[in-house]
Amino acid sequence: MDFNQPLLYPKPSSKKTEIKSSYYDMIVFSPVRWNFIYQRPQHIVSRMAKKRNILFVELPVDFDANEKGNVNLVMINEQITVLQPKVAHIDDLREILHDYVTNEIVPIGLFFSPMFSSFLEVFTFDKVVYDCVNDSLKSSNRSFEMQEREGHLIAEADLILTNETTIYDSKYQDHPNVHCLPNLNEQYNGKPLPTAILDRTAERMEVLIRSCRNYGVLI
Repeated sequence: MDFNQPLLYPKPSSKKTEIKSSYYDMIVFSPVRWNFIYQRPQHIVSRMAKKRNILFVELPVDFDANEKGNVNLVMINEQITVLQPKVAHIDDLREILHDYVTNEIVPIGLFFSPMFSSFLEVFTFDKVVYDCVNDSLKSSNRSFEMQEREGHLIAEADLILTNETTIYDSKYQDHPNVHCLPNLNEQYNGKPLPTAILDRTAERMEVLIRSCRNYGVLI
């Protein structure tokens, strides 16, 4: 992901919500905060939310000692709720996430990083999708823990997505169902792309999630 690109969208208007627990059609685990640079996770999730109620789980936020174990729930719109945990380590959220999700079986789990792989043991996901857009884990300085986490996620994934052919070539060796869905920039030559073009990545992703059959296809 390009963290140096300009902010293409203003931050979505959001409000804190007192809603504690809800049914979710999809839980998204993202190292990118919703209100950070508007990029691939937000592009995909905002479009998939047209048909689903989505919980977007972020990395832990700073908190005071008396807030430990709590979360911020931020309602982006009627379909997307962002959960910001106040825990020392992301794995600590495993003990409390069930308080905010009513369903034991979740139709889709979408993982944008292997650091969340321990949540595969918290819920039963009908479909597990790993969207790998950063192959830094292949570098020599990656930790053994992250190697194990990614190995676990790949083993459990029904579908692996990438945004570059180089990552596709790498992941294709590890899993039979890998697909390359390139990013769609929100601007082209300074002009916004038509909505129909921007929707294509999410639409293709929908097809792949439904089928999970056409192994190793470059799209």
